[in-house]
Amino acid sequence: MTTIDHTAADDHPHAHGDARPVRAWPVGLLAAPAFVAIWSGWVGLGELTGFGPVHPLPGIADDFSVNTAITLPIGMETYASYALYVWLSGRIRAERTRRYAKWSACGSLALGAGGQVAYHLMEASGFTAAPWPVTVLVACLPVVVLGMGAALAHMITSERHTDQAVRTLDAHDPEPAEVAEPVHAVSVREDQPDPEPDPTEIDEVAALPDRWEVLAHRVCSTDPNGRRDPHRVAAILRLHHEQQWTRAQIADHIGVSPSTVTRTLTAAAPHLSEMETTK
Repeated sequence: MTTIDHTAADDHPHAHGDARPVRAWPVGLLAAPAFVAIWSGWVGLGELTGFGPVHPLPGIADDFSVNTAITLPIGMETYASYALYVWLSGRIRAERTRRYAKWSACGSLALGAGGQVAYHLMEASGFTAAPWPVTVLVACLPVVVLGMGAALAHMITSERHTDQAVRTLDAHDPEPAEVAEPVHAVSVREDQPDPEPDPTEIDEVAALPDRWEVLAHRVCSTDPNGRRDPHRVAAILRLHHEQQWTRAQIADHIGVSPSTVTRTLTAAAPHLSEMETTK
């Protein structure tokens, strides 16, 4: 009698077709009280450091006023949340953009935590105005947030434009159609043992350098920054010219951005033409 073990199937929720996505709405319940505490802390710190009601439209709308203390929580925490999304969402392929989003998000959260600590310490100590070093730091925060946000936006826009350019190039350079292999006639002959290969010829063939490795070293030797990896360049060239892969496929396979693949192929084009000419 055969016994079927259902333990592994029962432990795996997808075994019974339960493929429901994980809901993110509970995070809203966690974030609501944190939002209130962070908002009040930043506004209180802003009032201690000179932020307060201003009239941004004098002579146009004299009665219109804005409390600039609200700009601190809106700018700092919003940027930190969006940078975390850029870093962790997986929708950005460029390593440089993800790395910048990672460190700027961590830095924003660290600054936010420091601001909350400073406010509560001063409030508990009965300060009516913040010390001047704290005021200087807090006054610089809006400018810092604007700079980080603009830099991240430029990186994301640059990657989107690069992807569009790569798709355009791939559209003009479509995948090659599969060609049926020709049928070769086979002649019947007497079964004779193959001659033993010459060891000298084997050594000569093995000593020949790989074509793409040679081309990769030429490309890397002309790189003024010296940042290209010859093995990675050779892999890109081999996949593009031998396997006829698209730039997007090569980028996903090797782990680089499509723009890097495009720049590598562009840099290798004159060297490849020179090698073809000198054959």
